[in-house]
Amino acid sequence: MKKVSVIIPIYNGEKYIDGIFRQIGAQTYKNLEVLFIDDGSKDNSASGIKENILGSKVEEGIQYRLVSQENTGQGGARNRGIKEATGDYLLFMDQDDRIKADYIERLLEVAEKNDSDIVISGYEHVTPDGEVREHVELINNEWCRFMNITPWGKIYRREFVERENIRFLPVPLGEDIYFNVLSYSHTDKVSYTGYVGYQWVINGTSVSNTVHRRVSEESNILTLFDALSRMDSAKKWMQDDQFRFFMLKTGIFHVLYAAKGTPVEELLGYRDDVFKWLCDKMPGLEKNRLITWNGPEGERASVARPIFIYMMLRRMGLDGVFLRLFHLGR
Repeated sequence: MKKVSVIIPIYNGEKYIDGIFRQIGAQTYKNLEVLFIDDGSKDNSASGIKENILGSKVEEGIQYRLVSQENTGQGGARNRGIKEATGDYLLFMDQDDRIKADYIERLLEVAEKNDSDIVISGYEHVTPDGEVREHVELINNEWCRFMNITPWGKIYRREFVERENIRFLPVPLGEDIYFNVLSYSHTDKVSYTGYVGYQWVINGTSVSNTVHRRVSEESNILTLFDALSRMDSAKKWMQDDQFRFFMLKTGIFHVLYAAKGTPVEELLGYRDDVFKWLCDKMPGLEKNRLITWNGPEGERASVARPIFIYMMLRRMGLDGVFLRLFHLGR
């Protein structure tokens, strides 16, 4: 039986520990190595993990390990998990999210059947009470690579990740995007599944809902863009229509997301910087064939249509007016 290493970064997550152990213990696939990377927590996360490990049933076949380190952020904690892992496959989970009981078994089954280096699945966006706000189910086409660009909702062959030296960026924004684009650069053995077993829980206190809500040095999307442009495969990616659309989408959505906490003039300047970078690196980007009402095949209307509308406004010189109004309405 193949061993799966489950990597879970922990930061001040003591209230989630019991739930994580319940979900792991309920998995239908038991040959697991679960790595808790305590990333400099200031609460009782570590002691909670130790107590649960001592109370776990050895006969279940699940191995639990606690690794403690100084705070390095989500990317650094995941990198430490990769370094410590000994399984045949890697699977990432965030401390405040949830997985269904057959999640690991279903992804591993696809990976083994197709000899995949990466298997990508969809996800559900849910409230803490379990209400499903969004159900994202993938179809079997290449755009799925960019519909789920997070490390969760996937399983990776560890030998592939180690051989290609694929790691997360040590930054708070976009470290997961970099990891996955770099992964896609090194393999064509990518599979997709319509199965949905990962639940991304809405958390108002998460980094994405606090730090990322305002433009700052640590949340500047251009740090990610610069790193992507330095990849050995960057020239090829910059000519790929899907990647170009993904970069445009990422830039626009981050500008909109940061509108809540950023003064409007600063926001407009940031918008200008993002589009200058995109258009300098990818000439002709604003005429991308995928900027349509429906977007790439399989994309959700909630993603494709805002991009289409924003670009129509931009072509009419009205995106600045829109951003001012959008900022006021947040």
